[in-house]
Amino acid sequence: MIKSMTGYGKATATLPVGTVTIEIRSLNSKFLDLSLRLPRQLQDKEYAIRNLVTAPLERGKVSVNIQIEQNVDEKAALINTALFKSYHAELKSLCSELNIDQSQLLSAILGMPEVASAEKEAEEEGWWPALEQLLKEAIAAFDQFRAEEGQKTGEEMLLSCESIEKDLAQVPLYEGERIETLRTRIKAGLELFADQEKIDLNRFEQELVYYLEKLDVSEEKQRLNQHCAFFKDNMKQGAGGKKLGFIAQEMGREINTLGSKCNHVAIQKLVVNMKNELEKIKEQVLNVL
Repeated sequence: MIKSMTGYGKATATLPVGTVTIEIRSLNSKFLDLSLRLPRQLQDKEYAIRNLVTAPLERGKVSVNIQIEQNVDEKAALINTALFKSYHAELKSLCSELNIDQSQLLSAILGMPEVASAEKEAEEEGWWPALEQLLKEAIAAFDQFRAEEGQKTGEEMLLSCESIEKDLAQVPLYEGERIETLRTRIKAGLELFADQEKIDLNRFEQELVYYLEKLDVSEEKQRLNQHCAFFKDNMKQGAGGKKLGFIAQEMGREINTLGSKCNHVAIQKLVVNMKNELEKIKEQVLNVL
């Protein structure tokens, strides 16, 4: 089964460090472009988190956002009381001396360096393995989303591929008419430049056969059928977007050659329809992992 490069996954749990929410989002990209948004409690874990998510995410422009919401008790425990009192005494004295309003003093002190300390978080035991497990749950949800989107994409590409095969199957219906039209047109052109009595009909038929061989599309039809079958087989086997893209390119070459050789209005219309369906496939392939 193929997977979409677009994905979304979310997991939430209450851990000793607080309520942790992990969100993973991805868009199309040729390579893995990973962006991490981590709270200060996890800044030292960035390398470990990056290593944990790189392999499962595979490819795409991916953002991993981890948020930690602490409860009131935990926040209070993180305040460096001694440092807070020291800042408060110094700033209160300074405000009195300079006659400055002290109404915003509390919030100003809380914003001072190391007042809201992370020491308690570092002392918590066992929360990192739990967070690692939560991250794996978010990745699993993200992967499931990709699989579901990939199934929808695969169904659309399959319909387009089958439409190309149906149009290709109609080409032989017009080939007899196509050959006769070419024969009549060439003969009419020849009669403009030579008397009909002087035309060697045997030589004319030989030259006509030689000319029609150059315009024969049997090989193109056969190869296009093979490419369509190969494309569908690879889709069922869960091939990556790059491989499916290469096969689609080969399909395009055969369709273009068919269009340049056919010299028939009805076949040209079929070729236009095939090109339209192929463009749909190419657009979808860009979103395949």
